Amino acid sequence: MPFMRRFDGAPLIQPILFKSVVYWLCVLIVRLAEGLFDFLTAGGAIGDFPAYLVEHFTWSRFLLIQVWLMVLFLVYVTTHELNMLIGDGELYRLFFRWRSSEAKLTRRQRIRLLTRLNRLTEANAIEAFSERGSHAHSELIDILHQLASPPVVPSMPA
Repeated sequence: MPFMRRFDGAPLIQPILFKSVVYWLCVLIVRLAEGLFDFLTAGGAIGDFPAYLVEHFTWSRFLLIQVWLMVLFLVYVTTHELNMLIGDGELYRLFFRWRSSEAKLTRRQRIRLLTRLNRLTEANAIEAFSERGSHAHSELIDILHQLASPPVVPSMPA
């Protein structure tokens, strides 16, 4: 839904809170609609539903569940946004495929290479990368080779 991307360019907290609140409100509406449906099937009239809510609804349980759902939505949306920020699938690799020492080392190496690449592109015009003999071109090729090659992880002592 396009309106869910409303805060995609904002600091990360804004899309996380916005999406969590939208999900939470959807669940709130569905849960109230479920109560209305149960009330109507028991023979009640729509006009009597607000009074029924006030008198017979277990508000403490309802609110406790809503708070718990908000916490779960915050965790889910935060995880999703971080996954999208660092690259789709990277969190899975961090949690289930790499050892923590490998992840720290390779992540650190890639961040340093990407920082070098950023500084290189800021310091040079795009034409400088096209000239094969230039320093900018050779440094760009070196960075790309390092990014494309598998990470070098020192072996663990036995």
